[in-house]
Amino acid sequence: MKREFQVFIFLTFLTAGYYILNSIALGFLGAGFMSIPFTILLPLSVMLERARPSWPSRATYIISMIWLVFLIYILTGYVVLFVLSFDGVIWVKMILVVSAALLVVYGVVNAMNLRVRVLEVPLGVSDRVRFVHLSDLHIGTVRSGGFLRRVARAVNELEPDAVLITGDLIDGSRPVDSSILSELDVNAPVFFVSGNHDTYAGDFRSIISDTGIRCIDQSVVEFRGVQIAGVGYSMARHSLPALLDALDFDPEEPLVLLHHLPVDWEYARERGVDLQLSGHTHGGQFYPFNLLVGLMFPHLSGLYRDSAGFLFVSEGTGTWGPPVRIGSSCEVAVLDIVPMD
Repeated sequence: MKREFQVFIFLTFLTAGYYILNSIALGFLGAGFMSIPFTILLPLSVMLERARPSWPSRATYIISMIWLVFLIYILTGYVVLFVLSFDGVIWVKMILVVSAALLVVYGVVNAMNLRVRVLEVPLGVSDRVRFVHLSDLHIGTVRSGGFLRRVARAVNELEPDAVLITGDLIDGSRPVDSSILSELDVNAPVFFVSGNHDTYAGDFRSIISDTGIRCIDQSVVEFRGVQIAGVGYSMARHSLPALLDALDFDPEEPLVLLHHLPVDWEYARERGVDLQLSGHTHGGQFYPFNLLVGLMFPHLSGLYRDSAGFLFVSEGTGTWGPPVRIGSSCEVAVLDIVPMD
């Protein structure tokens, strides 16, 4: 069944890509023939990366993912032109193609940068504690050891007391071993909870066991006067309340929850969580998905608070799929936990 599904995706992408390129973007330039090899690249590279990963399949995967974003912007722009009755004007089509290309170039360059976001969160601690929050690094085909070294340098410059990773450390697009993850060499303890992509990688716990990264799925650790609770990824909807009820923690002490999905915050607050750290949304990563993801996850990115506690949703340190960011950033978040006034 899996093979039949892959064939279905392959044919769907090929058909859609051919139509977009031949009918909209390249046909009027007399280059419609280019649509065939370009639309074959993505599904082929995805299958090769999983079955027989190599540097050619990796390069093809990255190029075709960027090409996919270009197709999305061509199609989106064409819909706008059609609504405005400009879809038959050649020079307008040419502007559309150039604009889409420039937008994608900007998105690729933007995704190469790491943005540091610094926030203060007042909790019931006696002394300041500095956490660095990472999420959604997606180590695999696009991001690998070199990216982790860059992240480690940025983290060490911030001098955290601990590093907290809220899932999707591993992408699942190609095999990853502990030697690659060990490139996240930081001068502080690292606590990690799983995300959905980590589960795609199989036995991710054994992969990270030799890296110094501590998986705290379904457990609580005490760290400098702060309780850090970890709830790993679950396929079950609204599973957080039951999983939190199974954890043993002191309701009188500050409690920080690591949970990949930015959901069920109201239940977490009811059960004594002072600060929930999540990721998963990527801040939408690039338009127009920023708008669509925002409909699915009202807490899209940033710090949220009410009288009962805080929620911080990371836009993600890496990227998933296309290495493109438009309307979001690859971020390293600094959360300074300070005494309450």
